[in-house]
Amino acid sequence: MRIGIDARFYGPEGTGLGRYTQKLLENLEKIDKKNDYVVFLRKSNFNLYNPKAKNFRKVLADIGWYSLAEQFKLIPIINREKLDLVHFCHFNVPIFYNKPYVVTIHDLIKHKFGKSSSTTRFLPIFYLKHFFYKFVITHAAKSGVKIIVPSNFTKNEIMEVLKVPSGKIEVTYEAGGEEFRRSQSDNPSISLRTRESKEKSVLEKYKIKKPFIIYVGNVYEHKNIPRLLQALKILNSKKPDLNLVVATARNVFYDRLIYAVVKEGVENNVVMPGFIPTLDLAIIYTQAEAYVFPSLAEGFGIPPLDAMKSGLPVAASNISSIPEILGEAAIYFNPLDPNDIAAKINKILSDDKLRKELISKGMKKASQYSWLSMADQTLKVYEKASS
Repeated sequence: MRIGIDARFYGPEGTGLGRYTQKLLENLEKIDKKNDYVVFLRKSNFNLYNPKAKNFRKVLADIGWYSLAEQFKLIPIINREKLDLVHFCHFNVPIFYNKPYVVTIHDLIKHKFGKSSSTTRFLPIFYLKHFFYKFVITHAAKSGVKIIVPSNFTKNEIMEVLKVPSGKIEVTYEAGGEEFRRSQSDNPSISLRTRESKEKSVLEKYKIKKPFIIYVGNVYEHKNIPRLLQALKILNSKKPDLNLVVATARNVFYDRLIYAVVKEGVENNVVMPGFIPTLDLAIIYTQAEAYVFPSLAEGFGIPPLDAMKSGLPVAASNISSIPEILGEAAIYFNPLDPNDIAAKINKILSDDKLRKELISKGMKKASQYSWLSMADQTLKVYEKASS
């Protein structure tokens, strides 16, 4: 087959979608020498992807995500390549594309959180875009030959909300990053003094003081960070030296969070260093007390698996796909109850036996997920879609 992959989200600019697309391509190159691939990229990420396999070729498709141009100009670029199948790695499929395709739908979070509080746009424009989002994702789900999802939770949501039959949807679990694997940070070739010096310098670089708990990810409304701040306030009444690190890219939602930090009166205990590169983050994870994941909705949830790979105990929401992905390797709380969030974090901080148990179970659980396995399952979906 000649298979096209819409990789315009490839790389860090595309955040979680970018990581998914990158890992998919890296691992398809390892396992598939039979099919030919055409990879569509934007100008901003064109030089980030350099195929290592001869049957992979990249093509420039410098068209913005969710744009009007995407609906019309992307189609002739794809059609020029005479493809048998296209994999759109996100729901934003051009509605007039009428050839066989597979689409990955990561979640239906915009269905649940399509409120005015979740946007910074002029409201009439927001509502228009939200209407168009629902139209596009419904069309993508109905018209695609196969739908790929990252969890059974998301599969069931799509069946219920978008009225898609079960047999059309394939679950391919994602994974944490090998860069976070604890054994790498405990490299025996590096002396204890050198390692401690590196750890100290990284914490100083981001102005992080121990002890601290950490959250990594965006701070959109569904991530539920204001309730985590309320939980921190409760914890600080007994543990005034406990800090919270919120590692997130600087944007309008970042500015909103600063306001919430001040409102809760926890500005002396919250560190917001912005985006932290992977190598530094791996070191920071080894110095934290716990990773906290208070999200109200997730299609999969990669960050807690990264933390688990680092040997960091995880406290997480007991809703959405999170229990499916983390299993018995996390301690769960009601994300709508700051008191419960605080209580479960405190349990990790004060119960050494539980902490060691969560670390052991977490490292085992994270190792069960593999990007290579995800790519292999995706390749099988391509074969089903073309048969």
